[in-house]
Amino acid sequence: MKYLLFLFLAVSVFSAESIWIPFDRALLEAKKDKKPLFVEYFADWCVPCQVMEANVFSDSSVQTTITENFHAVRLNVESEEVIFCEGQKLPVKECYTEKLQLRGIPSFVILDSNGMSLLSLSGAMGTEGMLRFLNKVLYIRSTSSHCPKSNKYNICIKSLI
Repeated sequence: MKYLLFLFLAVSVFSAESIWIPFDRALLEAKKDKKPLFVEYFADWCVPCQVMEANVFSDSSVQTTITENFHAVRLNVESEEVIFCEGQKLPVKECYTEKLQLRGIPSFVILDSNGMSLLSLSGAMGTEGMLRFLNKVLYIRSTSSHCPKSNKYNICIKSLI
């Protein structure tokens, strides 16, 4: 029985891998097509992260919504990999804790095509919650007249969600 559960989780995680691309590639593609980045911050030891990977990110509706509208990236919060974060090159760990001031995992951050954060949300959720979150982001993006294009844009998005 344990073997079957492990096999199910391994297959689910493997099928979700296809939506994730490296951060640098996502940023380059975003500059070309202006799609935002969807970034999941996770840790290897995070059980809710593993459950979401197996159950939420393997869901075909979630995968379709993400791949059609975003460039998806997974970043380990304990990684020393250097990424472009809020206008600076920083290790993922430093970006997560100091620049974005995120505390919980999993955390999800929407970045614009310049790598600047527009919105962040922390905490595990199910498939329906993730789809609701993604669709609200897409709605706000499509009706950008709700928010002035300024530093207040992030606050406006948070208030609409």
